[in-house]
Amino acid sequence: MDHFGIGQALRSAARIYFQGSRQTGRTVSLAENLRDGDRVVFTNDSEAERVKHMCLERNVKIDAIVLDPREPGRIFESGSSQGRTIFDHSWVEQFYLNALERCEKDIDHLQRETSGFGEAHLETRRKAAEIAKWRM
Repeated sequence: MDHFGIGQALRSAARIYFQGSRQTGRTVSLAENLRDGDRVVFTNDSEAERVKHMCLERNVKIDAIVLDPREPGRIFESGSSQGRTIFDHSWVEQFYLNALERCEKDIDHLQRETSGFGEAHLETRRKAAEIAKWRM
């Protein structure tokens, strides 16, 4: 357990930042800076198709793939792109949120596995003694 709530605070701060960044032209900027052969990684098909269409309007052919941010290693199944590989801002945001959540789970795991009597907090001497009597 993150006793101090740092993980939750970081996730909340990230969500506030992400929400504040909405409608600022990031997708349009991305589409305008893509070149033939670039590959863009998205979290969903609709956004991938939208950016692909924006690029086609500029006569730029890109590869748009959808990849679950919880499984980033699967990108290697797609091989190398002809150009750059770029992650869409929504994908990056989700990746960061997932990473923060994994950190919280890692802390929980470390605390649980290193605490006495299978509990994730210190026991009083009396309760520890009682539990020890019944353990074989």
